[in-house]
Amino acid sequence: MAEEVLARCADPAATAADSRIPAASSSIGAEEPLWTPLSLACGHPGMAVVFSGCGRPREAHRYLAEALAALRGRPDELGGSFLGPGAAAFALLVAHRATGGYRGALERLDAHQRQVARVALPPLTDAPLASNGAFEAVRGLAGLGRYLLARVESCEEELRLVLGRLVALSRGAVDHPGGNRVPRWWSMAAPKRGQEAEMPDGHLNFGLSHGVAGPLALLSLAWREGVAVEGQREAIESLMALLRRWAHAEENDESGAVRWPHAVTLGQWAAGPARMRPHLRPSWCYGVPGMSRAVQLAALALGRPDWHELAHRSLLPLLTTPVAAWHCDDPGLCHGWGGLLHLFLRLGEHVADPRLPAVREELAARTLAQFDPAYRFGFRSTLTATPQGSDMPGFLQGAGGTALALRAYADGTTCGDWDMPLLLS
Repeated sequence: MAEEVLARCADPAATAADSRIPAASSSIGAEEPLWTPLSLACGHPGMAVVFSGCGRPREAHRYLAEALAALRGRPDELGGSFLGPGAAAFALLVAHRATGGYRGALERLDAHQRQVARVALPPLTDAPLASNGAFEAVRGLAGLGRYLLARVESCEEELRLVLGRLVALSRGAVDHPGGNRVPRWWSMAAPKRGQEAEMPDGHLNFGLSHGVAGPLALLSLAWREGVAVEGQREAIESLMALLRRWAHAEENDESGAVRWPHAVTLGQWAAGPARMRPHLRPSWCYGVPGMSRAVQLAALALGRPDWHELAHRSLLPLLTTPVAAWHCDDPGLCHGWGGLLHLFLRLGEHVADPRLPAVREELAARTLAQFDPAYRFGFRSTLTATPQGSDMPGFLQGAGGTALALRAYADGTTCGDWDMPLLLS
């Protein structure tokens, strides 16, 4: 099935043209394009990652050529790691790791990413951050740092700047305008547009894509690869203390299972973790097992059996709940069955639980069940909240990422570099 998806996405021009919200679901009564040329979510860089990750260098090259052509018109754009030059950089990196080529283009993107690192460091003040985009995986330092770590031979100085700023953000607390002391990770922005009225005082985000689990994963990955700055161990321990504090255990549950909230409002922060009742909605981006993987990486970095145990305990609510009740309705990597399938493959490398193989098999079956040959790319994304789903071929949010997860499951191995942008490796 992965090969079928790849065959449907082999032509960049046709793939781009057919990425759309169907007319029947569109708010304007006509098809709406979804393709963003320089995007890992649904664009040329993302599809290059898909084909490189599946061992198809010829098709990957076609998408890389389109990505670099699009890049010529916007060379100085920032955009984070999932959009603009940062997305093209990750696509070239994965292709280089797979083939050994693209050295010249990669060196040019290295120079760009080094410059970004020097201008993107958020200022340290006595107030919360304007947005979690300053440090997160998608737009901020965690994602940028992952690229610099992969290119440490030419980007070590800038990587150390990024690690140092994340260490600084882990220290102490700041005064919130609402009258509370909050971590420096606090964002005055709401998690999503449209939620400003619900969270007028901002929030603390725990997720791997947009929250503190992203910096935790990067700091841990760098530590494991021998790149450390002053205070890095303490920063990992501080982030783990924050996650341990907000790990909610249900009363009368003797299994030791814990759940994390996706985000905390100012009122919830003031009330404390005992008043939280996190929901069960697993995903890479916001929920377990994305956060579980960050905890596991920290455990591997510092050799902490108790953190390994915490990662396992965070999976227990899923391992003891039927997969059908996981509130998942999408096949993609970001918040769907494909991402869960790959995460459980990664987590299973260091979690010894006899239930994991059966869960992985059911996740694979549910991912496959989302396939419909009538769909343009075989799988449709529910991201746009349209009744029939949308035709998205991309890496993060589309059929291409689903194909990667299925390919890894079929091969029975997590080898490869394609999940680096997700901070899973």
